[in-house]
Amino acid sequence: MIRIPVFPLGVVLLPRMPLPLHIFEERYQLMIARCLEEDLPFGVLLHRGNSILKTGCLARIESVINRYDDGRLDLLAAGTERFHVSRLHRELPYLEAEVTIFHDDPAQTRDEQEHTSAALRAIHHLEQFARTAGYDIDRAILEQLDHEELSFLLVTTDVFSSEQKQHLLESRSTLERMEEASRALQESYQRRLMEHRIRKILKKPDTEDITNFFN
Repeated sequence: MIRIPVFPLGVVLLPRMPLPLHIFEERYQLMIARCLEEDLPFGVLLHRGNSILKTGCLARIESVINRYDDGRLDLLAAGTERFHVSRLHRELPYLEAEVTIFHDDPAQTRDEQEHTSAALRAIHHLEQFARTAGYDIDRAILEQLDHEELSFLLVTTDVFSSEQKQHLLESRSTLERMEEASRALQESYQRRLMEHRIRKILKKPDTEDITNFFN
């Protein structure tokens, strides 16, 4: 168990995910100064309403981009490992927490062929989804990622709500994340195809909102 500074945010941070931040509150300026001085990670927890969820992701500061005269700063951090909070501490201006690091369950990663098949399906559905948005992806790069890294990358896409991302952050199954991502990407792809067809029938430009036709 380790004790770390905690930063409640309105986003779900995932391992290896970049996290650009603009630090303007004095308490978090103090926290970041400590992290830089002591080479400490800080924990990111999803802040929802009046509650702070108890499972989050460690963030490491990769670079300070800008420092302002009034103490504000822009920085880039990145997600590393996941953790569960055992206890919150409120003695300092910012929160601290005693946390336990956790990883995927090794028992869930034994069938390499099953994971490879799930990874290829998910990459295929990501390609389809990206094309409907006018993007091309480099399939070769994705296929070189290990399955755990790929699973978290897929979850960063905007087809997931914060609640879904939080659930998959907490999941200890790489296979579950890839299968959930594959399903969500396929559904979003089908929805976008339908939207493009409706626009064509109605002769509506891409900039015009037609969401009322899906209700």
